Amino acid sequence: MEIQNSMKKEVYRPFINYFQRSPRGYFLSNDAGYNITLTKKQFESFLKGNLKDKKCKNQLVEKAFFRNRLNFDLLSERLGSYLLKDWKGPHIHIISLTKRCDSNCFYCGANATNSLVRKHDMSLEIAEKTVDFIFKVQSQDLMIEFQGGEPLLNFKIVKFIVNYAKKKNKIFKRNIHFSIVTNLIGMDEKKLAFLIKNKVTVCSSLDGPQVLHDKNRKISKGSAHSIVAKWLKKISLLAKKNTAIEAPNAICTISRSSLKYPEKIVDEFLKCGLNRVQLGPLDPLGRAALNWDKVGYDAKEFLNFYKKAFDYIIELNKKGIDIYEKGALMFARQILTGERPRYQNLDFIYRLAYNYNGNIYGSDEARMLSNSADEFFQLGNVYEDSFGSLLNKPISRTLFLSAFGFLTQPKCARCAYNPYCHIMPVYNYAAQGSFWGNMAINERCKIFKGVFDIIISKMEDKTVKRMFINWTKNYQ
Repeated sequence: MEIQNSMKKEVYRPFINYFQRSPRGYFLSNDAGYNITLTKKQFESFLKGNLKDKKCKNQLVEKAFFRNRLNFDLLSERLGSYLLKDWKGPHIHIISLTKRCDSNCFYCGANATNSLVRKHDMSLEIAEKTVDFIFKVQSQDLMIEFQGGEPLLNFKIVKFIVNYAKKKNKIFKRNIHFSIVTNLIGMDEKKLAFLIKNKVTVCSSLDGPQVLHDKNRKISKGSAHSIVAKWLKKISLLAKKNTAIEAPNAICTISRSSLKYPEKIVDEFLKCGLNRVQLGPLDPLGRAALNWDKVGYDAKEFLNFYKKAFDYIIELNKKGIDIYEKGALMFARQILTGERPRYQNLDFIYRLAYNYNGNIYGSDEARMLSNSADEFFQLGNVYEDSFGSLLNKPISRTLFLSAFGFLTQPKCARCAYNPYCHIMPVYNYAAQGSFWGNMAINERCKIFKGVFDIIISKMEDKTVKRMFINWTKNYQ
């Protein structure tokens, strides 16, 4: 197929990696991370070799959709980044300080235990070994995240790791950041002062309005929602008064009970002083797997909820209210720039997780799976392994491959969203019983494709596209 310019006699040979129908016509993408949306007429003319639209043709040239008009220097740089040419190791390191928790969440993926049983707490010795292991990874950027169970129940180890890591960093000179994922039940002024002083970002769970949050997250006395709302508001206010203080974040795990509250969930984030909403689909792990018939749902139900919530977020933005959804920002950034967001959590490539006993996993979801006595995804242990030894293990190499669906998944190899997408092997294993899963009937695949469809559809509105562009500039 050739496109002939009668004046310059230039030949343009179409080159398409992936394409998919979109509300406007066709969405095209390629392995360099570029994409373009063409009308039905433009797409047909492009394929037939008689495209006359000069502006459209120039965009197709710039975005590498003509095989004899490729900028190989630019493509080499972009493909090199996508294929991990300069990869130095994972930069996100998630440390589970305990299996204990003082909340009894109906869908707890970590399968946490009673808060009084201390045998599942990380010791000082294992904490030191874990930090030593992390600093042997060559990544210049390090994010150390404390999880559990409930990490505030083993706060002495939070303090030890922060102080020990900062001490080691005087020698290693890494860009280091800390965060803690907590239900905030055990928070007090003394703990908060330490976290603020050491710039530890606080992240909590906020399921929505009180009736929903307290239904999902039961505690022995009082309202879990009242506690989390109190501390999120307090930290948000402190961050607004002092830019040196890290603003808090919150995650909303969507259960079946959440589906009827899309707008109220968004409003609850605003009430707590948060402008970042994170709407996460529920994973079939731990108690969620055991109670799936009560808390679970299918992709269609989630997407119906997500669209309503996202439409509401757009309305709020049009009214000048500062709010965004993290998942939408991540996908929009990739669509608009072709770059992976800094918080993309590709198993083993960008993150590692460490259990209270020193066992190492490629993701926090794999670590949670181990709490249900399934060690399929265990990579090693901080006492027995170096990062180099992990690289040589079959499970590690397979996790690497899983990041590139166009090489390993027939359905992904034909999907226009493939350059921007990643389905977790742990999800496949838990939901479908295999590492690779079956993308043809994979509910998480349906969710991701559905969210991409929503975002691309919304980008047809110039006002909404500007909103997305501003999000990518203003938020990380």
